[in-house]
Order: sequence, then C-alpha cells, then structure tokens
Amino acid sequence: MDATMMRYPLTTQMIFRRGERLFPSSVIATFDGETVRATPYGEVAQRSRRLASALLSLGLETGDRVGSFCWNNQAHLEAYLAVPALGAVLHTINVRLFAEQIDYIITHAADRVLLVDAALLPILSPILPGLDLVRDLIIIGTPTEPITGFQGRVHDYDALLASHAPLVDWPAVDENSAAVMCYTSGTTGHPKGVVYSHRSIFLHSLGSMGVDAFAISNQDRILMLPPMFHANAWGTPFSGWFAGSDLVLPGPHLQPDKIARAIALTRPSFTAAVPTILNDLLQLHAQAALDLSCFRVIVSGGSAVSPALIERIHAAWGVDVVQGWGMTETSPICVLSFPPRDATAEQALQWRAKSGRPVAGMEVRIVDDHGVALAEDGKTIGALQLRGPWVAAGYYHQTAEESPLTEDGWLRTGDAGTIDPQGYVQITDRTKDLIKSGGEWISSVDLEHIIGRFPGVAEVAVIAIPDPRWEERPLAVIATLDGMRLDFAALREFLAKQIAKFMVPEYWATVTSLPKTSVGKIDKKKLRQEVEAGVLAYVCETSMIPRGKD
Repeated sequence: MDATMMRYPLTTQMIFRRGERLFPSSVIATFDGETVRATPYGEVAQRSRRLASALLSLGLETGDRVGSFCWNNQAHLEAYLAVPALGAVLHTINVRLFAEQIDYIITHAADRVLLVDAALLPILSPILPGLDLVRDLIIIGTPTEPITGFQGRVHDYDALLASHAPLVDWPAVDENSAAVMCYTSGTTGHPKGVVYSHRSIFLHSLGSMGVDAFAISNQDRILMLPPMFHANAWGTPFSGWFAGSDLVLPGPHLQPDKIARAIALTRPSFTAAVPTILNDLLQLHAQAALDLSCFRVIVSGGSAVSPALIERIHAAWGVDVVQGWGMTETSPICVLSFPPRDATAEQALQWRAKSGRPVAGMEVRIVDDHGVALAEDGKTIGALQLRGPWVAAGYYHQTAEESPLTEDGWLRTGDAGTIDPQGYVQITDRTKDLIKSGGEWISSVDLEHIIGRFPGVAEVAVIAIPDPRWEERPLAVIATLDGMRLDFAALREFLAKQIAKFMVPEYWATVTSLPKTSVGKIDKKKLRQEVEAGVLAYVCETSMIPRGKD
C-alpha cells in the first residue's frame, strides 16, 4: 500500500529558508585576527540571493560547478547557501593542496566559475592560464598583484552583488541532484570527487542536530574551525544555519594565539577540531591560562584522540571532548563517543577514548577478507564497512575499479577495528597501518594512545619499519612538550606494565613537530617516506645504535 504523506523535496533550499525566516537576528561573526564583525542572518540571506542573481546573469546553468577557493569566511558561507539552492553545484577546493592537484580537481570537476579569496590568488596564479573551462573568476577582497594569463572574465565579489537585485524565487530542485562536491585529499593516487546530494545534506544536517550527535541548536555559537573546503566543515555550515546558531568564522587565523583571541571575543559554545589544534591550545594554556569554559562540548576527530588528550582538556577547562570518526565519503559524521547512560564518571573516559557508536542513520559492520561478517565482541578485528543515507555510493567519474562499495552495498572504509556488544566502534588502524610483527598484529592506534600518556609527550605517531627478524616492528615518532628529552628506557618500562612485551617498540625518534596533511591529520605516509629515504633519524633503544642519516 502506498503512503499518503506529502512527497516534499529535502533540499538545501529548505535549510536556507528556515534560517532566513526564523532566525534573522542570529549572526555570522567574522574574525580578522584581532576583531570581530557581526552580520545578521537577514543580511547574509539577502547577499546570498544577490549572489544567486549574479551567477544567473553570468550564464550559470543547472548542474554547473562553482569552485570555491576560500577560507572560512562570510562570502564562502553565502556561496554555501546560494549555489546549491540555485540548482548548481558548489565545489569546495582544498587551499592547502599542491598546485598540480588543484589544477587536476578544477579540471576534473569542470568548474565554470571560481570564487577566490584575493589573498589566495598567488597559489592559483601559476595554473590560471590553463583553466580553459573556467569562464568567470570572482575575487573576494582586493588582489595585491595583477591577474595575468586568465582568459575569462574577472569580477569583484562585492561589486557583483551590489549590481544585482536579490533573487526572489528559487528554481525547482530535485532532492537527489548534486548540491556540493568535495575531493578527498589524495593520499594515494589522484584525489577522488565525492558528490553530496541535497537529500544527503538535509538528512546529515538533521542527524548532526540530534542530542546524541552534535546537538546543534539556536542556543549555540559555533566556532567553525574545520575548513569549509573539507567535508562541509564537518556539516556545520548547513546544520548551524538550519538551527539558527551564531557562527564564528576565523578565516585563515588558525594559529593558537589567534584561536584563543577569537574564543575570548566570541565565547563559543561548540567547536570541532583535529587533535593538533587542541594540543596547540593546551601548550598555549601552559604558558598563560586560557578560559575555555564557554564550551559545552568539543568534538575532535580527523585522527585518533588519545585518552591523555581528553584528560588534559578536562583538567584544564572542565570541558568534555567527544571523539568522532567519519570520512569525506560520510559527509562526514559516522560515529561519536558518547558514554552509555549507565557509565560511571570513572568509566566515562574509557568510552570517550573509543571511536564511538553510530549516530542515528548510520550502520557499521566488520568483515573478514572474504566479506563475511565477524563477531561484534569488542575483540575481533575486521575491516570496517558502513552504510547510511549520507554515505557516498561512488566517486565522480569513477572507473569500475574505483568503486568503494561491496556487492551488497556497503562502503569499504579502508579502516580496521572492532565493534563491541553495545555497538561501540574502536578503530584499530587504517588497514595499511596495522603492523604485522612475528605473525602478531600490533595496532599503531593503541600504542599511540598509551605513549601519549607518558609525561612530556605532546604528539606521537607509530609506523611500521622493516625488521630482519620480525619482518616489521613499530617505530614511535614523538614530538615532545617544549623540546624536552625523553628517557626511552623509562618509556619502555612504562609501556611494559600495560601491554604485551612484543608490542613494546624498541625503535624511537623525536621530532620538533609531526608532519600534517592538508586537513590537519598526522601524515604517516610522509613519515614512511622520510624513513625510507633515510631522512628521519631514529634509534634502537635496546642497543642505542643510530639508524638513518645524521
């Protein structure tokens, strides 16, 4: 029997209209590194409608791609609201990629218009002459140098908006049509394009507003630290506008002292951040006390969040950290580490250190090498697969070999982990990061969590290196607090009391800082390359024999 409910399309247009109609006095706060400028939703909505009119006048058609090469700022948010609602596709471009990768994804996506921060033009300048498909370049701010070699039209953003009346009526949009696209960071091979539909964005926004997720509401002021060019800043531009939250946009000012100033000026209640940023803030706090008590919660992800980091943040500011795990392919929310309701205060930390339990709308399973489901006993390690209404079914212009789906429709994540009887997922590693030593598996994530508790450790990454006897052994690469020297023998004794002897590393290296990817994750691929090239010097603690170049 057919249902008798309305078939009302789930689109970003409804997200836009709700924020515009119900929360005209909520604000978009732009931080320039020193001060904050607040613009009410009502004005931002009108500017978004002007942008839509301007894009139509430039000949933009349904399905055309508009590339954004911007930091987290008001104009970028206006594009988030206007471009998908117009029936076009917003292509958010990672500003930290190499020029060759940027060239590749702009061409692969066939962007027709580029919206660019003036300060970022020097990055684009070398490739502008070759961008034959781009017809219009819209510049936010004042360029410091002439634009040369570009064959299309160049426009000033504010002048373009001022010359067009706000669009009154949005066109009809299919909920399954493309709204936003984002390319993966391309750690192996070319970056791959993930295309989010209106429906997936709408449902992901509702999911993140749930109390067992981000619980975003009209009462929140969101400090948007995740870049808007990566997985929709973890969904917060859409969910925040949908809820009527105040949004704080920090632009390029992501240095620890700048973030601290933005927090002091705006007193946000919610943020999401990679562990690196949280570690930076803790180190700043050690020099001069910061007040972060305004946050009701901090969500952290991108790489594993150690129990030590969770403890240090709670001790410093009394704020709980909720760990999250997801992917560009999952929009990105998948699991969050809220403790179960019967957990004691002492047990809560153990649960928060897990990757988390699937949010409403997501399903996760573990399988063996043959795709057979494994026991969810919290011990058995398998390949993690997932499915849900905001999970990518494929990549833009993918080949058959690039499909991320299994034959029965689950997404292969490339991660390995366990699932316990209560449904909590624990990522043990990227599949390629598991260490096989003497026939036994060693989890680099588990080692990183425990090493992170040792006094003086700021950050740690564990990778596999060849070993003549055991095939592979773990190498722990550590960034210390204030450059202090570590006693590796004491650290090995510390580990030996908590883990099996075969898991304790004998190979160690200390660095001033760990390399990061373009989205702030620890770059283990680069660490492996440095070891292979002999650039990263390390020692064998049991004999203290130097390995690698001096």
